[in-house]
Amino acid sequence: MGKILFAVLLLFTLPSMAQDLVISGAVVYASPQSQPLANAVVVVRNGKIAQVGKSGAVTIPPGIPLIDAHGMFLTAGYWNSHVHLIEPKWMGADTIPGARLTAQLDDMLNSRGFTHIFDLAEFNFDNLKALRARIDKGEVPGPAIRAVGIPFTPLNGSPFYIKPLKLPEIGDPASAARYVEEQISAGAQGIKIWSASPNGRMVVPMQIAVAKAAIRVAHEHHLPVFAHPTSDTGVAVAIASGVDVLAHTAPDEHHDWPPATIKALLKANIALIPTMKLFPWELLRMKVDTANNPLITTTLQQLGAFAKAGGTILFGTDVGYITDYSTEGEFAMMSRAGLDFRGILQSLTTAPAKKYGLDKTTGRIAPGLDADIVLLSADPALDSQNFAKVAYTIAKGKIIYRRP
Repeated sequence: MGKILFAVLLLFTLPSMAQDLVISGAVVYASPQSQPLANAVVVVRNGKIAQVGKSGAVTIPPGIPLIDAHGMFLTAGYWNSHVHLIEPKWMGADTIPGARLTAQLDDMLNSRGFTHIFDLAEFNFDNLKALRARIDKGEVPGPAIRAVGIPFTPLNGSPFYIKPLKLPEIGDPASAARYVEEQISAGAQGIKIWSASPNGRMVVPMQIAVAKAAIRVAHEHHLPVFAHPTSDTGVAVAIASGVDVLAHTAPDEHHDWPPATIKALLKANIALIPTMKLFPWELLRMKVDTANNPLITTTLQQLGAFAKAGGTILFGTDVGYITDYSTEGEFAMMSRAGLDFRGILQSLTTAPAKKYGLDKTTGRIAPGLDADIVLLSADPALDSQNFAKVAYTIAKGKIIYRRP
């Protein structure tokens, strides 16, 4: 009893520093395909998962922090593949006091279970890199951040909804290739384009030759390319040019995706980030009723048809553009579209890890992988919104969030 008490006290004293950890008693969902392991023990050493097994079959090392997780449910840490750290409160990231920055990260990301994020558009890439550096150095707790830097649009295609700001507009292949090289040299770990962009008067498609030039350079560096599709034309440009990921569904024209579109997306190995709650959020912001709205019914059909056909889905919410940080609505809409527990867990864990080439290090609960872990207070297999009931978020063995 004394050893357990010591471990618990140590856990509460050094929560962010611990890379050795024992989690005991949880039901473990090691991967989307695995059967649940009840009353399990997960041992973490040096930030890696060392052992996973039934209680009594795993030797608990003495003298390291222990979480009593009886009544909890354990999964791999989540990915959010569509994030923006662009709100004014993030500016000056190198000088924001640590306590304030931690509170902001907790509110937006850590408390939601995210151990990895992909930032899909910045206006000040240097500021994001400063924030990432503070997390990486351990000054503040937060997820691992990957980023595309500053995206670009077709000529006359800067989206109307970011005014008075404006994104770079590129209209020829050579300039696109050069711009992508510059972004990669600046530290981008992916590239984002608007394959079709609403400028407020019309939707402007990107020339396929321009998109192909950008994608060729990114792929030479083994980096993924994301496309904001907007419309049917934007989806077609993304498919024809070789994009890796659609950053949204494309419900603006209220057209369901027919089997031919689904087949083309699958053949091109294009993944989809649904960002489902973006659409009701936009409607409510404009004081438009969401009930049976075609924008909502169309995005539900597009995701549902893509999922049913076996398409790769990457969880993402557009948080940071959306100012509502909660995730319950996203999980609820994914369920409405037809995704089950395993499909949603896959979108949060194994699918993004594989798409971004990190499946040998993260995405599952298995010995040798990074100890990226979420502990939930309710069973997500019973209700998808339980994926949002985060009690602990652990990144590489460090507790980056504990629910008060």
